[in-house]
Amino acid sequence: MIQLPVEEAEIDPGHAHTWHLSFPHDPAAAAARRPTSYNQAVHLAAAWAARTANRSTTTFAIACSFDLPGRLDLPALEAALLHLAQRHEILRTSCRPTTWGVSVDVCAPTQAHLEHVEAGPLTSRAATRAHLHQLLGQVNPITGPLVVAGAVVRENSATVHVVYDHLVADVLSAPITVADLTRAYEDLTHNRRPDPTPASSFWDYARQERTYNRALRATDEPLRHWKDFTTGQAPFLPAFPLDLGVQPGHQYPPVNRTRTLLPGHLTQRLETACRASGGTLLTGLLAATAASVRDEGGPDTFRALMPINRRGPGQYSHSIGWFVSAVPLEIPAPRHAPLNTLMARAGQGYEAGRRQAAVQSARAQQLLGHADDTATDDRPALFFSYLDFRTAPGAEHPTTRAARVHLWYPASNGTFFWFHRTHSGLHLNTLHADTPRARRTVSSLVHRLTRTLRTFAM
Repeated sequence: MIQLPVEEAEIDPGHAHTWHLSFPHDPAAAAARRPTSYNQAVHLAAAWAARTANRSTTTFAIACSFDLPGRLDLPALEAALLHLAQRHEILRTSCRPTTWGVSVDVCAPTQAHLEHVEAGPLTSRAATRAHLHQLLGQVNPITGPLVVAGAVVRENSATVHVVYDHLVADVLSAPITVADLTRAYEDLTHNRRPDPTPASSFWDYARQERTYNRALRATDEPLRHWKDFTTGQAPFLPAFPLDLGVQPGHQYPPVNRTRTLLPGHLTQRLETACRASGGTLLTGLLAATAASVRDEGGPDTFRALMPINRRGPGQYSHSIGWFVSAVPLEIPAPRHAPLNTLMARAGQGYEAGRRQAAVQSARAQQLLGHADDTATDDRPALFFSYLDFRTAPGAEHPTTRAARVHLWYPASNGTFFWFHRTHSGLHLNTLHADTPRARRTVSSLVHRLTRTLRTFAM
């Protein structure tokens, strides 16, 4: 699986179909009403604030796209999509505006159904990309839907898309979706019953997360690192340290681009060099990023938030949901330091952040007196992410290896850096505000980072 902008998707023409997951309109028919996770609460609050201010609703859409060979069995695909929703409780979530905000309801498996629309012929790759982009723009955390699906069907193959609002899924939900959906489709086309066992529910995880975080106090040891990270810093989240040419409080169209930093053989050589210096590929990436930001005119200490997958190897390992905690990173990059020193500093910074993964950033924000900070909506904050899609949950299915994941964000004033490794190499998906300065800044930083990584690998 590789992470690509929609603009870089290569989907052959065909006949388009779309599906919406639909639920009872009567709130009393909902099987349960759930308290949201911390991530979901922040996401809904931002969307509700945008709606109240008559601004575009904040939407972060995640799509997976994969190919099915042979003549498509449309009823089997529809049944597989419904099976996916029945297997993962989070996909049966619906939101509805109320006078005080948003109510989140969850329906029973038997109450979910699909609404199918035949969208007609798409005669060019530009048209198929537009179709996928339209699907991404349909999900909405306030009004719904939260899940849509589509397919571009050809004589001897089909490309399938499943799109989630971030409220119900994270990026690692994409390979799980591809594997689960493909297995169910294969079973149904061979007259086998798909595995009826439900996946462990994200809502159970969210309840555990809230129980732990509610018990925290500002003086507790797990908050010490967050307290040190925010001392003397205003506001709460780390700002991107280079000039993007953005105005405070102003949102810009995003620039979304994926670059291959290193091919497969050089990625392996880089990993070998990092391990020889006492680190890992991840700590090598952190060290190289810190050094590159410094050399581009930034500070000697790289500060960022890093999303950490919280599924673990246990019951939630193959569950769809938003299993992410953002942890604070501080990576010193002293000038002229040898690689083993940079690697050690990066490893120490990463471990210090990783140990805070059980603490949700929104809860830390409350406890440390930063509850009124406007975070990423009003200023450019820096996010650093790394995923190895070769070992992601669901990666064992062969269809997942060739699948794509697309992230769509309608407006930005900051930056996201999504490093990811595939069998073909090391890649970087960047999303940043579309200003002339930001284009120059990010392009220059990525070029320097690529040179730094190649130097590390030699």
